[in-house]
Amino acid sequence: MSGGLPNAALDVRNVLWLLASMAFVVAPHAARLPPWVGAFFAAMLAWRGWIAWRAGRHAPRALVLLLTAGAVAATFVSYGRIMGRDAGTTLLVLMAALKLLEMKTSREVVLSIHLGFVLVMTNFLYSQSIPMGFYMLACVWLFVATLVGYHRGTGRAPTLRERFVPSGMLLAQAVPLMLVFFILFPRMQGPLWALPQDAHAGLSGLSESMTPGNISTLIQSEAVAFRVQFDGDIPPYGALYWRGPVLWNFDGRTWRMPEFTIAGSLDYARAERPVRYAVTVEPHGKHWLFSLDVPGEVPRGAGLRHDLQLRAIRPVDARRRYDMVSYLDYRYGLHLPAAFRRMALAFDDRHNPRTIALGRRWAAESAGPVEVVNRALAYFNARFTYTLEPPLLSSDDPYDEFLFDTRRGFCEHYAGSFALIMRAAGIPARIVTGYQGGEMNPLNHELIVRQADAHAWVEVWLEGRGWVRVDPTSVVSPTRIDGGINAALGPIGVIPTLIAADRLHVLANLRYAWDALNSQWNQWVLGYNVDRQRQFLESLGLAVGDWKRLGLWLAVASVAVGGLVGLGLVLRDLPGRRDPAVVAWERYCAKLAAAGLARQPWEGPLDFLARVEAAHPAVADEARGITADYVQARYGAGLGRGALRALQARVRRFRPA
Repeated sequence: MSGGLPNAALDVRNVLWLLASMAFVVAPHAARLPPWVGAFFAAMLAWRGWIAWRAGRHAPRALVLLLTAGAVAATFVSYGRIMGRDAGTTLLVLMAALKLLEMKTSREVVLSIHLGFVLVMTNFLYSQSIPMGFYMLACVWLFVATLVGYHRGTGRAPTLRERFVPSGMLLAQAVPLMLVFFILFPRMQGPLWALPQDAHAGLSGLSESMTPGNISTLIQSEAVAFRVQFDGDIPPYGALYWRGPVLWNFDGRTWRMPEFTIAGSLDYARAERPVRYAVTVEPHGKHWLFSLDVPGEVPRGAGLRHDLQLRAIRPVDARRRYDMVSYLDYRYGLHLPAAFRRMALAFDDRHNPRTIALGRRWAAESAGPVEVVNRALAYFNARFTYTLEPPLLSSDDPYDEFLFDTRRGFCEHYAGSFALIMRAAGIPARIVTGYQGGEMNPLNHELIVRQADAHAWVEVWLEGRGWVRVDPTSVVSPTRIDGGINAALGPIGVIPTLIAADRLHVLANLRYAWDALNSQWNQWVLGYNVDRQRQFLESLGLAVGDWKRLGLWLAVASVAVGGLVGLGLVLRDLPGRRDPAVVAWERYCAKLAAAGLARQPWEGPLDFLARVEAAHPAVADEARGITADYVQARYGAGLGRGALRALQARVRRFRPA
């Protein structure tokens, strides 16, 4: 405590350090929380800084209570509650600011510092990225340095070195124990605690419905949807169809998933060309998982629907990794139950009458369903344009407007209109949404599938062949399927544009390196779950049993590491450990003795320097520098580590004439 007294008066420099530390840790929240929160926090910090700087009067107790009530009320008005991630973080930031405003004693300083540590954790509710991790580590270091400054008292202001070096040493001493707890602490299958629902707000990705325009909006996001590591050869780009939500219901404008769920089966009529891979999916707040068409197994903790959707039992609110097998050459669904047939043929004939009439006319003029399919593909190939910015379809008959008027669209336009034509022609059809393609990282051979790779295609049911994938986008823009969205439409977004303009590929390689680093961070830090812990410990030859054995190992390792760290600290401070400055001085004296000028036992450093200057004038300057450093180390304020190393180097270079 300041001056050793829990209620001692506060030093202005320490108060300003604490205010700066608080501003540093709250800064990332400025872009997440309502603007008034940041303004209130800044005003409270400025007010408290003015009180400390001008030795002004503290805010009256009644005013602080009034501000507290107002902060709670404003939080409730902004969010409709005071619980949850956003509301709770807002309230904590406001209360921290008010605590700083009423802070008068060192006891309250320590309380505010510990409140700062809690604010550090709130940042991880929003981001667990590498930059955020290092930023929060810097925040912790800053708070510990602030605490060190308070413990030095109210005398001479501690320098930056006197604050940061001891606090850095404290954090460094905690690293071994931190690693032991991270590696050995027993993991749980489920989450240790459940985050509030609004913790998953703002997660981007596919939805349970599709209307013309929503996927083209998603395409403009460079966010990662999932990452894939293949076991063996990577399939051709055009075969990378990542199956997601399947849409059956259609109301004339919007396609939706059905409300009921029926379990599916992996009994395929043909299942060839298996591909093995592992998927690491980013949190999206929904239940679906992604796999190449068609899945050959169901991951643990997931189920399979009748339309081959993989559905996680719990919402994917955290990053998840699972192993998969898929078949690229397959045939399934040879028998179509009557209920599913009705679903796959249903449409509202009060909407899109021209599209429905077109489908019925082609059915009447064609020899069979295959000819209708080919005729529709030829129609798209000859008359339409693939574009990310299609005209807005504002009428109640959007597919009529698209097929006969604008004829410019994105994958959801082609998939939706094609499926409606098929249903009007009497051919069962449904829409599959997901992703197509991906970007291969040459550094770690990992496929990165981004939101920009979102796609929609159609499955039609044909007698004797079952469900068959038909992608109308492939005939309008083959480059999209064979090379990706950027190959078809050019770079989309700032980062792809900059990368495309870089002829030396420096930016692309930096992006690959960053993605590879993020992948390792996700797998071994954020994704260090039960399976990953077992895999890592078994690679070290440690058989993983139940949590009791892990707990025993954790206790033993903690005691061992704590003992080693403590032993190192004790040995460092043993009385018998020689001062490095004394060792350097004795080496200096030994060199002079070898040159015929020995220091007498009663001779002090300055008296000896006078004799050295007289006997060896050529090295007088070096002798004065060595002597001055030694005197400073032994009788003055001491030498820092850098100055001590400089003294040792100077003695090594010293050569008396």
